[in-house]
Amino acid sequence: MAEKLEGSNLGPFTILRPLGAGAMGVVWLAQHHETGIKVALKMINAGAALANPASVARFEREAGILKQLKHPNIVRLFGVGRHKGSPYYAMERVIGESLAERLERIGRLSWQEVIELGKQLCSALKHAHDQGVIHRDLKPSNLMIAKDGTLKLTDFGIAKDLDMTQLTSAHCAVGTAAYMAPEQCMAKKIGPQTDLYALGVVLFELLTGQKPFQAQSSVEMFKKHMEEQPPRASSVVLDVPVWFDTLILHLMEKAQDHRPPHADVVRESLEQIEQRMQAMVSAGASVAGAKKGDRAASALLGPGRPNSREREAARLIRGGKSKKRKGTPFYEKGWFVIAGLVLLLTAGGAGLWQVFSPPSASQLLQDAERLVRRGSPEDVEAALREDGPVQTFLRHHGDSSVDTPAGDRMRDINGWAQAMDSQRILRNHARTRGNKLKVEPSSETAAKAFAAVDREDEGKLVEATADWTGLANEPAPWDRVANFHLADLQMVDNLRLEFDKRWMMALETGRLPPGGLPENNPLSRTESQVWRGVLAANFGDSALAYFYFEDTKKTLWMDLDAQFIQPDRLARALYLFSAEKNRLGKPADDPEKRQVIFDAIVADTGSGVSLKDRARLGALVLVYEFEKGFEERVKAIRAKLPPASGK
Repeated sequence: MAEKLEGSNLGPFTILRPLGAGAMGVVWLAQHHETGIKVALKMINAGAALANPASVARFEREAGILKQLKHPNIVRLFGVGRHKGSPYYAMERVIGESLAERLERIGRLSWQEVIELGKQLCSALKHAHDQGVIHRDLKPSNLMIAKDGTLKLTDFGIAKDLDMTQLTSAHCAVGTAAYMAPEQCMAKKIGPQTDLYALGVVLFELLTGQKPFQAQSSVEMFKKHMEEQPPRASSVVLDVPVWFDTLILHLMEKAQDHRPPHADVVRESLEQIEQRMQAMVSAGASVAGAKKGDRAASALLGPGRPNSREREAARLIRGGKSKKRKGTPFYEKGWFVIAGLVLLLTAGGAGLWQVFSPPSASQLLQDAERLVRRGSPEDVEAALREDGPVQTFLRHHGDSSVDTPAGDRMRDINGWAQAMDSQRILRNHARTRGNKLKVEPSSETAAKAFAAVDREDEGKLVEATADWTGLANEPAPWDRVANFHLADLQMVDNLRLEFDKRWMMALETGRLPPGGLPENNPLSRTESQVWRGVLAANFGDSALAYFYFEDTKKTLWMDLDAQFIQPDRLARALYLFSAEKNRLGKPADDPEKRQVIFDAIVADTGSGVSLKDRARLGALVLVYEFEKGFEERVKAIRAKLPPASGK
């Protein structure tokens, strides 16, 4: 606005300074004369906007809408007036930042933060919708977060009062393209579910730091809203709960009547997701340590006080009586069940049996054992999910199976499955380490486990052992995870002893085996590579030893990534052994030095008649037989050795 208003009075307010400007108006910081309360005073732009009656009507309508809405999560209106013919209104000043600014600052929010903000936003939307007001422009920049964490819904500039339709031009799509529901894109009749679609887009963006659809133009964005299915948030951020994924997909259904009926249902859904995640983690903690009582051992989700649902789950697994739940969870309500069945059918029908009747305890036990035995991430998730065999068993047979072998076995399976799922999170951390979509630890304990895995990959096994030893004293599931890793580290110690023993035997017998595994063993070649690296390091050829160990790491990485939940223990030990050997980084490679090392060893062995000489010459053949430039040297040594000494 061209006019300088600092220090001037507008009705009961004194203008202090400008706060910002938008397409329709300028926002000033002002102070009420009598109370001293500071407000945000919004005034319509002079000039072109004032000359446009539709702009003035829209501005005044925003003030009229705010006057109707009195809710702690909606910015409050204090008064309206005019200055030289330009309308203005004073509203609550929110000291904080918008969600758009927060995303710009930190990238994305944790699912726990998004649930808390989502519940507040749903409460605000329900109030607005009850007054007949559709916001129509829900987006992070219109959501303010006060310093105390309170969310404030702002900017009702294009909001629609369902009783006042004359101000909206026919066939005109109003809103911000990235957040617009299909009915908005097509300029069709809107309703409360229109805002719920935008809510789904906002939740996705808060969780992932990106919008579900990307486009180069508004027309292209409209087409995607109308025709394309949105991705799952968990395809971008791996630790998003499956229930949250499903809720967002329902909010973004193309048809209005396929979305949740109103914002209160969404708020209840968010509460149930939060409770189910807390209860699931608490249940896993109680299985592994019943004596720990009802303490919340939420290793994945962070510290927190156990609520009634957490305590109920803990009692159920330990054999206590379950209290009757009040109310109907969101996943049992009509709209969610119908949509959930569609998703299950699309995924191949897995789990449909749960909808109709709970299987017997023995059948559930067999299903759980089968899934955990297979051990893929998808199998473990299927075992642990709400409609999977573990939770179904505990829900329907927990009390009756307290002291039975089946009950004990299921509780043990649940503990192992929780530990395996934690392994999945560690694998995802290792996969995404260093990139923009990296997995963030959700608790102090998880952060320690992440650091221990990092030290393993860096070859800092002494430090990793100390980390895992400390984590072995943490509540489930991290105690079991720590014991997995400590067992692997113990196998590395055993490998060191095995290689030392193999070399001593070679010196005593004069015969050097190329490796310690049968040729038909899948790891035979890899183990032989490590053995060559050990011998090269013993000869002082650190560059060639580095090559052998690094080649081993690369060979094993993909297999171990695929097997991370239940890896081959020897493969893990070979990988960790190689990582430790290369922990100091890549040395300079000097081919001439390598030839000097080779020739010196040959000269030191003399005629090669003694058993020790034969062992050393055989080791030279094994280490250098594939090295370029050593063909003649290796051939000469082979001529001195008995047929089996160098191969």
